[in-house]
Amino acid sequence: MTDNKSRFDDIRPYIDSEVPAVMKRLAGNDLLVSSFRIMKWPSCPEPLKGIADWVVRFLLKKKLSRIRSVTKFQSQIIADFLLKRIIERSSDSVTYSGIEKLDKGKSYIFMTNHRDIVMDPALVNYALYLNGFSIPFIAFGDNLLLNDAVSDLIRINNGIIVKRGLARKEQLEASMHLSEYLNYLRNEGNNFWISQREGRAKDGIDQTNPAIINMFYLSERKKEGGFAEFIRQCNIVPAAISYEKDPCDRLKAWELYRKNKNGAHIKRKNEDLISMLAGLSGDKGRIHISFGAPLTGYYEDKNALATAIDKEIHTLYRFWPRNYIAYDHLYKTEKYADKYTEPEKAGFLNAYNNLKPEVRNLLFTIYANPICSFESHQMTVSRDKPLASQQGA
Repeated sequence: MTDNKSRFDDIRPYIDSEVPAVMKRLAGNDLLVSSFRIMKWPSCPEPLKGIADWVVRFLLKKKLSRIRSVTKFQSQIIADFLLKRIIERSSDSVTYSGIEKLDKGKSYIFMTNHRDIVMDPALVNYALYLNGFSIPFIAFGDNLLLNDAVSDLIRINNGIIVKRGLARKEQLEASMHLSEYLNYLRNEGNNFWISQREGRAKDGIDQTNPAIINMFYLSERKKEGGFAEFIRQCNIVPAAISYEKDPCDRLKAWELYRKNKNGAHIKRKNEDLISMLAGLSGDKGRIHISFGAPLTGYYEDKNALATAIDKEIHTLYRFWPRNYIAYDHLYKTEKYADKYTEPEKAGFLNAYNNLKPEVRNLLFTIYANPICSFESHQMTVSRDKPLASQQGA
């Protein structure tokens, strides 16, 4: 980077000149070697489980030694190799809609619901990559820099570091710094992804935190045009990521149970790493990503925009049989009985019989809440629908 950009060195992703050193570190990392063991290589009929460590390290080193740029790592290692195999092994299908309405020549801020630490941004980026868009930058909290390997993998995948847990004055300074960098990237024509809230929506309620929006505007608030004009320039695209199955549903339900019972959940050592690995390797069933249209309306403040993003995400979300089953079971209704079969219902409900009843119901709530959010939005639309003579005003 030039001197003009070096002021962002503490939060920026890696650049091409840093790639060889990163490749060398990753080639010797135990976590990545373990990941390679479960991958099906074109030249091997079975995963590398029975192969000696030194052989796996040799194959990994050989593959990584050819990588000399961030773009090549993202395309050849992450997209074409790792992510492709993760999708093949842990999902039934990945589909997407709405992407055809976006312009490859424009930069966008993709704001999505947040269910999985790694897979959410990975899947959005993968869909964009397959459709010829530049791979977005990604906002990651510094709490996820769990070890050197995870830190390297985040930063070489366009990961921007979001500093958290600082004192009030330092947090404000860090937010301003981040805002300046994000707007610098936007003005340079880059795309980037950010979740609608800090942390995953473990209860299945997708709700935008206005503070995320305020962070974008922080470094631009003194410029002419005001908030509404700034947002129109941002090209914010709401998108919904819908997993048929959540590999972390039991972990999330137990966390919600402990919060309800004890008033708080104390994170265990390596809990985030366990969730990352479960999300990567666990069965996700079918996955759909719905891209909305860029928000071009007039939004007077961050709260109005957050409400608009919520409505878009709730509408874009694709429901699966288990969402309808969980809803009907919890609310003792047959409202959505035509959306699933009796075998599907029995299979889903019985799969969690080993959980204590309170935890089981919380797990079902995780799957039912997206429908509740959608219904709430539909009720609001119906209540606020303008008269025929007012439409188009």
